[in-house]
Amino acid sequence: MTLNIDATPEIPIERLDALVRSLSIEERANLTAGIDSWRAGGVDGIGLEPMLTQDGPNGVRGTTFARGSSATCTPCGTALGATWDVDIVAEVAARIGVEAKRAGVHYMLGPVVNIIRSPLGGRDFECYSEDPVLTARLAAAYVTGIQSQGVAACPKHFVGNDSETKRTTVNCIIDERALREVYLLPFEAVVKAGTWSMMVAYNRVNGIHCSRNAALNSTLLREEWGWDGVLMSDWYAAHDTADDATAGLDLEMPGPAKVLGSYLAEAVRARKVDEETLNSAALRVLTLAGRVGALPLDAEIEAGKERTPAHDAVTATRIAAAKRADFRRPWLQPAAADPSAPLEPVLLSDADAAALVRRAAADSFVLLTNDGTLPLNPAKTHRIAVLGPNAAAPCTQGGGAAHITAPYAISPLDGLRAALPEGTDFVHEPGCTKDRFVPQLTLLPVADMEGKPGLTVEFWHGQEPKGEPFVRYNSTSSDLHLFGDLPAGVAQNDFSIRLSGYLTPPMSGLYKIVMRGLGGRRLLVDGKLVADEWDSPAGIDIPTAIFEGKEDGDSFELEAGKPVLIAAELHSSSSSPSLLAIGTAAPDASDTLGAAVTAAKSADVAVVVVGTDEAWEHEGRDRQTTTLPGRQNELVERVAAANARTIVIVNAGCQMDLPWADKVAAVLYAWLPGQEFGNALADVLLGVAEPGGRLPVTIARSAADYPAFDTTPDSDDKLVYRESVNVGYRGFDAAGIAPRFAFGHGLGYTTFEYQSMELSAEGLCEGEPAELRVKVKNTGKRAGKEVVQLYVAPNKASVPRPKMELKGFAVVRLKPGESTEIVLTLEDRDLAWWDARKQHWHAEPGKYEILVGRSSRDIKLRQTFDLA
Repeated sequence: MTLNIDATPEIPIERLDALVRSLSIEERANLTAGIDSWRAGGVDGIGLEPMLTQDGPNGVRGTTFARGSSATCTPCGTALGATWDVDIVAEVAARIGVEAKRAGVHYMLGPVVNIIRSPLGGRDFECYSEDPVLTARLAAAYVTGIQSQGVAACPKHFVGNDSETKRTTVNCIIDERALREVYLLPFEAVVKAGTWSMMVAYNRVNGIHCSRNAALNSTLLREEWGWDGVLMSDWYAAHDTADDATAGLDLEMPGPAKVLGSYLAEAVRARKVDEETLNSAALRVLTLAGRVGALPLDAEIEAGKERTPAHDAVTATRIAAAKRADFRRPWLQPAAADPSAPLEPVLLSDADAAALVRRAAADSFVLLTNDGTLPLNPAKTHRIAVLGPNAAAPCTQGGGAAHITAPYAISPLDGLRAALPEGTDFVHEPGCTKDRFVPQLTLLPVADMEGKPGLTVEFWHGQEPKGEPFVRYNSTSSDLHLFGDLPAGVAQNDFSIRLSGYLTPPMSGLYKIVMRGLGGRRLLVDGKLVADEWDSPAGIDIPTAIFEGKEDGDSFELEAGKPVLIAAELHSSSSSPSLLAIGTAAPDASDTLGAAVTAAKSADVAVVVVGTDEAWEHEGRDRQTTTLPGRQNELVERVAAANARTIVIVNAGCQMDLPWADKVAAVLYAWLPGQEFGNALADVLLGVAEPGGRLPVTIARSAADYPAFDTTPDSDDKLVYRESVNVGYRGFDAAGIAPRFAFGHGLGYTTFEYQSMELSAEGLCEGEPAELRVKVKNTGKRAGKEVVQLYVAPNKASVPRPKMELKGFAVVRLKPGESTEIVLTLEDRDLAWWDARKQHWHAEPGKYEILVGRSSRDIKLRQTFDLA
């Protein structure tokens, strides 16, 4: 794929350095801290306005945009990892860059390049793989793609943020070989790809918080790797002014500053921090500003000249004119007669984006098993049962920082209805639930205070919701995250809110009504106080609070058709995040599992969509099990017993147990595939598209088989990475355990023959790359995709090494009968291990076996060579 480069030309470093030195200490220090939740500080005198950042490994989150805004929701990290396709990843990232630039975003917080160490990791769905090489190459492609649009990538979280349990205090004990060979390798790759920024993690590594880890931030990143980008903190992850700045942290987020910024200026004046440390940080921030086009070109021309009040006045006039003319900054609208007028929604997605997401999702779906039922023949599919809790309410994306507001989400049920011929008989039953918490109130019939569908949200200044509200609007969600995206004029540390509406019960019975939240809150039903947490404190980590927060409320006998007023109130006296959610569970009046089985019996084919949702796929908390929530396993077993043509779609961000995998006709792993889920699924099930994915992780037969499973630190907050370099499939190989589905596994709708492999030389000298030529042929009757995987196995080594390691891969797309020859190379580094004693990579002389195949357990070609 050829990327359309739209980046600003680099400003010479000498000019930027002169510009830095023309600034006061306070102006330089302003560059090192955010001014609010999403903007880094600028300097008015040189025309540098605050630079906007947004979350979004899978789209532009848009926390600063007006209500009603939306952006394209792409497949999640593990889905992109499952494509094994650097071109698709670069294309998706470039699309995100297009939308970010259109919205005036200067740098995007992604990709997530941490390793999937345990299947329980709360943010596994944001990561690419359990393998460092696959992660590294896809992450580098993402960085290249997004930065081709002049928007900075910000790979995260450096380093060891591989789980969420006690993530701000956990001390990850990782031996140096594992650090270098597994966890640091993807970050090294994005540095080589030229990433313009990077984010340090919350956690400690071997006793030191990442923000002040000089060995990692200064010695490794800056000196050894020669990186010149901006190193920023995760939100509230900066710890100490002198330690963090001296270790190499350039930017503290969010603002207002607690560690850098004005505190850094004070430390420099007090000689607790060297002034050149501040200069280096400011220089890196200005370098990034130049790269993303945020620094006016004439600002650098003025570098070194004496600044005067007249110069500053001219600069200010130029900035104001640029703001008025700049269509890319929608949060500045409208600059019109009424400055209090509401902002216009920012709509970033379009038909081209939808087509890309649909194609990428299909290319990520992994066909684990297939007895020939797939692809379905529409002409022979007269009655189809679409079952499971995710069939009509799928999980298209995870929660937390990765969650965005998408324009829509196509369910599997809707996608199949649209794709199958008119007259096809559909029957749908959810079969069971998957809820982690009491479901949102807005899933039931509710009306706001004006009678419109949804709930009324009202804001007041001050700590009590009294008098006329400052802002009132309708919300279709009963789950409000109140941090950084408050209505204009509302201060984070001084507001109160009411979320209210009328529930009209669809049936009589016992209803459970609860609230969850972060901050002082209370719940009222028909004006009666039923839960009171008004004195509860706020917190700094809203993702954790969402899922650690308890549910407070009660159960009520309600009459069908008789409206009930439900309201929750919250107040905030802190600049920390707040959260308010109302959940309501209706009485269960039917045997939904039995209804699903009955539907399956009469259908030509049963499609069962099982999985998780955002309550399970969310940053801030790790899972406790890999078992599908609720009675989903029972649902699959019973439907499969009722219909031999049962196809199971697994809609989950990472590995789940599949105990019924050999009892059904086909299993398709669909990950969290973005807004086009249903359309892409229909394409694959009906054979319009190939199931192009291959597993980026290993799926075990038992939880005990994973080399790393429990993510709970010990009583001293230590989490020891005992498996060392044997992460994922390497650990299965070391223990001699057969997985249920191997790393790299995935079926298609055609067959491939691995015909031959040739090495450029049988014996290699150190420093010489080996060139492999592999011939592959499509021997089936359909066009298809194959992922050719290259593994290396040392015959002997002076240190324990994995049995084999992925070192290369290539995507091949061939027509029926077509063949091709692909070229893969092996460098010295691909054969090496990290020698911690001598502090260098060591490629040990001896025999090595090259293995080429379809997965780590399906090797087609082998050859041995000597490294002299």
